[in-house]
Amino acid sequence: MSSGETTPPLSSPRISPVVGRLTQVEKIWQISGDFQRLPLPAEKDFQPEFAIFQTGGAVTEDGCELVASVELGFRLTAALEDRTGVPEELLDKDTGRVVVAYVRSSYMITYGLDDGRELVAADVDGFCATNAVHTAWPFWREFITSSLLRSGLESVPVPPFTVYGPQKAAVTHQPDEEDSSGQQAVD
Repeated sequence: MSSGETTPPLSSPRISPVVGRLTQVEKIWQISGDFQRLPLPAEKDFQPEFAIFQTGGAVTEDGCELVASVELGFRLTAALEDRTGVPEELLDKDTGRVVVAYVRSSYMITYGLDDGRELVAADVDGFCATNAVHTAWPFWREFITSSLLRSGLESVPVPPFTVYGPQKAAVTHQPDEEDSSGQQAVD
């Protein structure tokens, strides 16, 4: 392959039975959003990290809608020579990098369905883990970009969400909270 071509996926993702029942995306809400920035004078060597913290959903009793929830996270770290005065909870213990900015947001998405009463919970959860994240991702990208710009940081390229590509574990620290486990990083 030439340098501009991408490698095709080794296997195709499973198509959820939910997809065959979808009629439309009805509404997307940002339920909550949190942004924190550490005011450091000498930020450099930024490294963005993205995480999917939680997904889930349920079909309404009448089977006409699927209500999905997605919680996404982002942190921007920097390599600093002088970490004097940086709170310990903002230091990545593995890399020594400092968390300069942290963004976390939750979204609710409603999808119209053609009679989804017979869909099983595992299929709904699988659909939400991929498709609901994909639906929320453009709104998430905008929230990260605008939050960084309003705080005086430069925008960081947020890649499109893809179900292909390497998935790696990410540890994301949020000030005043314990580490979350079971996160899925997105490349």
